[in-house]
Amino acid sequence: MELEQITIKTTAHFLATARYMAVLNLVLLIASLIKEHCIVFNLLLAVALLYLHIRLDFDQRIFANSQNFNEFDRTLVTLGLLKQTKARSVTERAKGSIHLWYKAFFATMAQLGLWLI
Repeated sequence: MELEQITIKTTAHFLATARYMAVLNLVLLIASLIKEHCIVFNLLLAVALLYLHIRLDFDQRIFANSQNFNEFDRTLVTLGLLKQTKARSVTERAKGSIHLWYKAFFATMAQLGLWLI
């Protein structure tokens, strides 16, 4: 049980770093709009990154404030936000959230790469 608590706390702290990527994404988007540099691609990336950052912030808050993920899953099923699924371990949840973080990271690198064009 203690290992689960450490995993939850560590994942919450790791996901909190996505805020810094979000600031960089916003700065790059504003700069591209001002300079009229690859506007279409930057807008598409901005929409995708907005979705990823919303999900990352949500996951970070869940990891920071939840102690019982089974109750959380039942609530999501009751509200119709999640289909009935099998129980997932804390490690599986953490891996899924970290995978989202990496998607945001690589999309940020793509946004930075647009400035090299």
